[in-house]
Order: sequence, then structure tokens, then C-alpha cells
Amino acid sequence: MAIFHIVSFKISNPEASLGLLTEKLRLLQGSCVNPDTKKPYILDLKGGNVLETEGRNKGMEVVFIMEFENRNDLDYYLYKDPAHEEFKKSALGELGVVDAVVMDFEDGKH
Repeated sequence: MAIFHIVSFKISNPEASLGLLTEKLRLLQGSCVNPDTKKPYILDLKGGNVLETEGRNKGMEVVFIMEFENRNDLDYYLYKDPAHEEFKKSALGELGVVDAVVMDFEDGKH
């Protein structure tokens, strides 16, 4: 079953860095590669600005959902992938991320 990773960000100055954060995160789909196969392992990545339709977004400005084939790929992404590690440093530094909400789930598993 597919594994989904959802992440939303609150940014200190969205006008200045929201576009760059979005661009850098989207690049991860191609730059995160399996160390054995040398092929990208993020199957799908979608995201955009939060619409605030119910007013319950807790200040988050942008949200993304990523699809992984299995838990091993997700774990590699979360804890070992150098491209993701570099993105996290940039997000907490120059991109001004001040908070994030992260959730993962396995499709169909209850």
C-alpha cells in the first residue's frame, strides 16, 4: 500500500519566501534518489497555498502531500536523504519556517 506524507508550513514572512519554499520543496521529487537504484523515489508530490475555507489552518500557509511506495522509502526520506536534509536546513534558515505540521498514513490501513 502507498504511504502518504503530509506537511504544512507556517512562515515568518510569506510574502518574501513562500514562492521559494514551494519551489525548493517541489524540486525534491527529482532530487531525492534511492541510494541503491539511483532513481527518484517520491512517486507523486502535490501542494499549494492553504485556502483557509474553514478558518482552522492554525496559521499554516502552504501544504504538500507526497506519495511513497513503502515505509522504507518514507523513512529514508525523513531521516537520511541528503537532499531532504539540505531542504530542512534551508527551510529553518533562509526560508523562515517557524512551525510545521507533519502527518503520515498508509492508504487503506485503519
